[in-house]
Amino acid sequence: MPAKVKQQLILQYAGQETELSVLEANVKKEWKDSRRKLSDIEALEIYVKPEEGKAYYVINKEVEGVINLF
Repeated sequence: MPAKVKQQLILQYAGQETELSVLEANVKKEWKDSRRKLSDIEALEIYVKPEEGKAYYVINKEVEGVINLF
C-alpha cells in the first residue's frame, strides 16, 4: 500500500498568497458562525477568482457564499 501523500495547494497572485486549506477553514468558519453543524457539510465546492481577490463557495449544492482570498 502506498504511503499517504501530503498535499498542499498554494495560490500566489499579485504578490500575495493563500492556501486551499486556509480557504476551506474560512468557509467552514462562516458555516459554523451561521449556527450550522460542520457534520452537515456533505459537499463543498470552492471557486477561486484571484483577479477579484475572492473565493466563491457552494455547500451541499444549495448554500452559496463568498470569502476574501487574502
